[in-house]
Amino acid sequence: MWFNDGIWWGSLWDTASSDFHVFKFNGTTSSWADTGVVTETRASSHQDVLWDGNTLYVASYRFVNDGLPSEPNFPTTMRRYSYDPVAKKYTLLGSETINNQKVEVLTIDKDSTGRVWATWQQGNRIFMNATATDGKTWGTPFAHPASLSNVSVDDTSAVIAFDGKMGVMWSRQVGDATDGMYWSYHVDGAVNNAWTTPVAAVKGQRSADDHMNLKWLDTTTSGKVFAAVKTSNTSASLPLIQLLALDTAAASWSAHTIATVAECPNRVIVLIDEAAQQIRTFATYPKPGSTTNAGVCTSSGGAIYEKSTPLNNINFTTTKTARIVDADQYVHNVTSTKQNLNSNTSRTANSGLLVLADVNATSRYWHYYDSTGGAGGTTPPPTGTTTPPPTGGTSQTVTVPASADTYVSSGATATNFGASTTLGVDASSVENTYLKFDLSAYAGRTLQSAALRLGSGGNSSTGKQNIKLVADDTWTESGITYNNRPALGTSIGTLGPTAINTSYDVPLTVGGVASELGQQLSLGMDSSSSDGLDLNSKEVIGKAPTLVLTFG
Repeated sequence: MWFNDGIWWGSLWDTASSDFHVFKFNGTTSSWADTGVVTETRASSHQDVLWDGNTLYVASYRFVNDGLPSEPNFPTTMRRYSYDPVAKKYTLLGSETINNQKVEVLTIDKDSTGRVWATWQQGNRIFMNATATDGKTWGTPFAHPASLSNVSVDDTSAVIAFDGKMGVMWSRQVGDATDGMYWSYHVDGAVNNAWTTPVAAVKGQRSADDHMNLKWLDTTTSGKVFAAVKTSNTSASLPLIQLLALDTAAASWSAHTIATVAECPNRVIVLIDEAAQQIRTFATYPKPGSTTNAGVCTSSGGAIYEKSTPLNNINFTTTKTARIVDADQYVHNVTSTKQNLNSNTSRTANSGLLVLADVNATSRYWHYYDSTGGAGGTTPPPTGTTTPPPTGGTSQTVTVPASADTYVSSGATATNFGASTTLGVDASSVENTYLKFDLSAYAGRTLQSAALRLGSGGNSSTGKQNIKLVADDTWTESGITYNNRPALGTSIGTLGPTAINTSYDVPLTVGGVASELGQQLSLGMDSSSSDGLDLNSKEVIGKAPTLVLTFG
């Protein structure tokens, strides 16, 4: 599943055509509609999906059951799709082969240079592959170079992009003191096999199992990688699922119990709700009214429950909350998006929350939709809120990341720079930046203040840059050029002078932004200064241009 253009999407099995299609979710009617776009024709296949803001990547592999070895001569494919925001439709760009193996689990992510990485377990080794910076030309699969990547047939791995690096976590269950969940990373731009010496995020016999789900949270001071994992513990008081947290500044891992063996959970995922400042975990637990049912701790299913905790005080002692329950059958295999919820990063969902699960006995999908985001059992702040209002307060601050950003240049009048990691603003040659924000969720609100949060890159400027309204919202990130650029209108803010690698909150005229609430807001930036400024685009993870809005 993924969130794009104000819509939740999923790659779901279509029983009519017997293949996988892109489906679109309607939050108003709480229903799914088939778009007819095929993502996989093979049954008995699993998928991992990545939306990077411009391209949809669908990695699809034939899977082997838990505990069975990988099998050759079953290609894993990665299909790439473009998105048309007018037609609300995805179009296939191409399909490439990642490997030639049937595997239990394969995951993908994309680094800051544009390379897509994949990992899986093959022949009792953790394997990897990566594309060129074009995001489509795959190299030759290779085993992770560390000796600790020699694992058991029951082990799996997962990748996560973070802080200019690609991380990989894997389980190791070989039956000795080295058992655990291991972590290694690769610096973006380095050669393929340049991975750090693995460290144990958690270690000891029965500390690992082959379930893991990773997320990355970027902050102003440091970042955190979160891994929701399963153990192999059997004693009732010990953790069966837990959250492992990497503080990247301290380079240290901590472990937090989500649920014990006695609670009988399975198949856990983690979502970061940045608006509510919550870590939200979802897993299969026994159905209401029973303490165990048909081995829910293994593979039969039960019901989907949520356990959440504040980001700044991780503690899963709260009672779990039922989210998906079928009174007659067992629900299992909860899934959702790689994106963080309501974030100001390039992985923005800004979406509320949607999770999906399956009932194997009836071949049905079930979902739980929370349109506001926020923690279960509370009245959450509105979508996008990063600073919840104090009790009795009268204002709310929300952050809205750019849904599209690019620049145009008089030096290359027919060139589109939509995939660029920088946004140029210059007078010679002329470079104008364009930004778009989705304000459809804020119709009728009373705006008290507005600011545009921007980050400079490697080039600073002694001059000033003007932030202007753009009346024409039809431009697209992948289509705009200098030749077809929309006109810049009234100035509503000024930036500059600037330093390199610095963040700025530029105050904007309230009236200019307020008139755009409930619709798309397009902004442009120009300058009369010839020492050009380079800003970070949303293609730089954690550096997306963002509107900071305070409502009464």
